Amino acid sequence: MSTISRENEDALKVKRLEKVVKRLKALTQKYRQAEVVQQALFRISELASSAQNMDQIYHSVHRIIGQLMSAKNFYICLYTESRDSFRFPYFVDQYDDVTLIDEVPAEALMRGITGYILRTGEPMLCTKEEIEHLVETGEVNFLGSLPIDWLGVPLIANDTLIGAMVVQSYEEDVRYRAEDLELLMFVSQHVVNALERFRHREYLEQEVRKRTAELQKSNEDLRSEIIEREKAERQNAVLYSISELTNTAEDMQSFYRRLHIEVSKLVQADNFYIALLTENRQQVYFPYYADESGFQARQRSLQKGLTEYVLRQKKPAFVDEPTRNALVKRGDVVLSENRGKLAYQWLGSPLMMDGKIFGVIATQTYRSDRAFVREDLELLNFVAHHVSVAIERRRAADQLAKANQFLEKRIAERTEELVEEIERRKDIEARLYHDAHHDNLTGLPNRAMFTERVNCAIARQKRNPKENCALLFVDLDRFKNINDTLGHSAGDHFLLEVSRRLHNAIREEDFLARLGGDEFVILLDPIQQIDDAKDVAARIIDVMKEPFVLEGQEHLSGASIGIATSRGEEDSADRLLRDADAAMYEAKNLGRGRFVVFDETIRSGLVDALNQEAALRSARAQRDFRLWYQPIWDMQSNAIVGNEVLVRWQRGETIVMPSDFMLMAERSGAIIEIDQWVLEESCRLLAEVRKAGHNPKPVHLNLCTQHLMRPRHIQSLTEIVENAKVPAGLLVLEFDEESLQQHDPRRILASLRKLKEFGFKLALDDFGRGTGPLHFLYNYPFDFVKLDSRFVAQVPRKERARAMVRHIVTLCQELSIELTAEGIESDEQREWLFELGVKAGQGNLVFETGPMAAGDMIKQAKANKITVAAFPLGEPR
Repeated sequence: MSTISRENEDALKVKRLEKVVKRLKALTQKYRQAEVVQQALFRISELASSAQNMDQIYHSVHRIIGQLMSAKNFYICLYTESRDSFRFPYFVDQYDDVTLIDEVPAEALMRGITGYILRTGEPMLCTKEEIEHLVETGEVNFLGSLPIDWLGVPLIANDTLIGAMVVQSYEEDVRYRAEDLELLMFVSQHVVNALERFRHREYLEQEVRKRTAELQKSNEDLRSEIIEREKAERQNAVLYSISELTNTAEDMQSFYRRLHIEVSKLVQADNFYIALLTENRQQVYFPYYADESGFQARQRSLQKGLTEYVLRQKKPAFVDEPTRNALVKRGDVVLSENRGKLAYQWLGSPLMMDGKIFGVIATQTYRSDRAFVREDLELLNFVAHHVSVAIERRRAADQLAKANQFLEKRIAERTEELVEEIERRKDIEARLYHDAHHDNLTGLPNRAMFTERVNCAIARQKRNPKENCALLFVDLDRFKNINDTLGHSAGDHFLLEVSRRLHNAIREEDFLARLGGDEFVILLDPIQQIDDAKDVAARIIDVMKEPFVLEGQEHLSGASIGIATSRGEEDSADRLLRDADAAMYEAKNLGRGRFVVFDETIRSGLVDALNQEAALRSARAQRDFRLWYQPIWDMQSNAIVGNEVLVRWQRGETIVMPSDFMLMAERSGAIIEIDQWVLEESCRLLAEVRKAGHNPKPVHLNLCTQHLMRPRHIQSLTEIVENAKVPAGLLVLEFDEESLQQHDPRRILASLRKLKEFGFKLALDDFGRGTGPLHFLYNYPFDFVKLDSRFVAQVPRKERARAMVRHIVTLCQELSIELTAEGIESDEQREWLFELGVKAGQGNLVFETGPMAAGDMIKQAKANKITVAAFPLGEPR
């Protein structure tokens, strides 16, 4: 029993010893780990005193933390002083690199995982999955490569968050635990303490250096004070003498010589000179130059000598051989052979007044045994300030003397000039009055002066009722087109030529003025009868019909004139201008290039026109306009070969003809919408004919030339046809000859070619109404020419008209242009035209122009014995 119990006791002792050994090993491991941590913390604490700079601290902290845990990827971010951004003073990462980024805005970083711990102020250990979850929930926007484990702790100093310290792992076999987070948090505070101590140490070292420097300076100042006092006495004596020189020197040259003597008392100045800038500051000259070598400097342009170096730097310079060589090597100084012997040492100080340099005072030595010291430069610079004042005073005194002489001379001259000044002022007042009452461009009187002249004429008529006067209001045709196409410069030349022609056309006693733009007025005072005013207006119209040569090309214009006569004692200038203006608009409405004498019917007509224009502006094409169709027939077969679409304005129960509203529509701009509606209706009609199984005949429609002046209008026309899916060749676009002449021919031709390329047929309408320029036939891509009805009416009566028709027929045949006669009113006209070779025509001889539907057109065609198909606008297929 005793043996067994002893053995059991031994076994129990062994087990107890094993447990004790295990605990001792665990304690030993913890002790060793604690010792490692303690050593790490000790080394971190030592960094504040041993590190030379902050980068060394960051590298050391990374190395120490790497001994405590895996820290291949480690970085520190800190707030900047403004706390609106972050910087990364240390960043090591396997995948990301922020070394090129100086600062990151706080707003951007706060949305990241680093910003998350900065916002919360709490340490955090995140796995890859947890980071992805935070991104999905919108808590963070992760920046950079995604790690396997991310471990970050805030850096807090004096209860203030100053940044964060982060380690992260991209490898599965390197994972972090909560113990690592506690360890990193524990270490972070020591890192903060080390950073703060290092900063404090730097601050103390700076203060010590600063205080030491101050003490050294004080000591040096005390040692040099005695020397300075001795120098001060000598300097004061010299400065006093320099100051006296401004008053005692006879002239500038003696002033500079005595100045040299005084400077020599302070600085070795055997070789001494003064250099000054010229007034334009482009050259330097030497009013005083003393040199033992006998060299004498001359005035020169600013170059790269030592003198110019001081002028550029505005600072004193001590130049010895090494310094000179360095300046030459940098290119600041260029040595020149014609500037004398090179000095062993050279001192130069700027001469300045009110912060502006105006010269240099310099001394130099050629011998090493008479070398300068630094104090010499200081003395020279000190003296230079007083020399600057002395030189400026002396120069000012000389200038004052010259100024007094000049002033005396100027007083005498000014006395003579005063008389001339009075005369000049009178001339200026006259010019100002002229400018206030005359047009700047033409030099003609303006509205103000014209009104005064008219009032004088009316007042004279009141004294002498037998004397009458008249007012002509002249408006130029096509002036806006000239301005728009050739520019305002050509428009000004045009107006100058107009003013010259008007002046030559009126009587010597008449008064011409320009109101503005293209409006001129003429006062005829006196006149015996209204025919005198008509004669003047007729002459003006004739001279304005002559071509104007602008920029090498001829341009046609014209004039529309309104005439108003005085009415007696109750008359006024405003009434005359208003009535003449109304008469002028009546002349324009009647076709331009004419004059009209005002009467009361014009006023009532003007009111009616204004009312009609207002009604036209509010009219709508689909609601208030109607289309009439006038056939075009073959004179030989009597078959209809086409139809012209005519638009009428249905104003209530009244049908308004185009001649009564088209001009108004053009002025108001409503013509564009009206024309586009006519084209849409024509396309719709052609589409219905095609849908009914017939081949449509071409439809002619008149368009305003305003369509040709804007590319967008051309595009609108083509889009209408494309949307209707109608062949463009079935549409003949007619443009009035007279309107074409009023616009830029180059723009007109370009637009016509675009329409032709799209497929439209083109017609020149009302040919022969004006001058009938043949260049339209030669140069423009017209497929049809329509003879004007007024020209057609002359064919039976005048041989000249018939000869012209023969010529036009031959020309059109040679150019493959189809010729149509408009406005055929009688059998005689039809027979003559057919005999002369005209193949097609239209007019009231066969069809009365009226609002005809398809059935009405068939009935009237049969009644007039014209062969038509079953459908008047097309033929059966």
